Amino acid sequence: MNTIANQFLDRIRLLPVLMLAIALLFGLKIDGVWDGVTEFRAGVPAAKAETPAADPVEEAVTQPSGKDAVKSSDPNDISTMSESEVALLQKLSDRREELERQSRTLETRETLLTAAEKRVEERITRLKEIEASVSALIERFDKQEEERLTKLVQVYESMKPKSAAAIFNQLDMEVLLAVANRMAESKMAEVLSKMNADAAKRLTMEMAQQRKLPGSAG
Repeated sequence: MNTIANQFLDRIRLLPVLMLAIALLFGLKIDGVWDGVTEFRAGVPAAKAETPAADPVEEAVTQPSGKDAVKSSDPNDISTMSESEVALLQKLSDRREELERQSRTLETRETLLTAAEKRVEERITRLKEIEASVSALIERFDKQEEERLTKLVQVYESMKPKSAAAIFNQLDMEVLLAVANRMAESKMAEVLSKMNADAAKRLTMEMAQQRKLPGSAG
């Protein structure tokens, strides 16, 4: 009986120790679970911190929203434009057509001007050719006329003064002046003395007047 009692008492003494051991073991398990929960909670913000934030500018460029997203799909689609944009586009189109019309008008005027300048140059060239031809004819005529007058003067100088005077009385004043201005003064003086008084007077006055004029013959 004492032995059983002793064994029972021993078990009672061991019960607190056993309960203490169980409590310690349970506490260790709870600490391990809590530590795991704490580590998990700490890991979530760290993972969020490591994830890079999206660039708002890049999102705006790559992911347009609203009207911009519709417009970027087809920039040539008039149905996606606003009224002001359509009006501006129409004004630009009208302005371009006006500039093209002005350009065509200027090109036409330039072509006409070039053609007119060409015709004027051709006429100027033709006039110069005609002028050169006329100058050559006048020069040849003057040469022939001078030769004719020279021969006529030689004839009158070889004649007797009375005979030459009789012819001079009947000659036209223009021809008479041309011959008289080319004759030797001594020969002309003899013929003038034999001429009619009125004819001699008119010839003398004309010769004097002609010598006063610049560029006159004689």
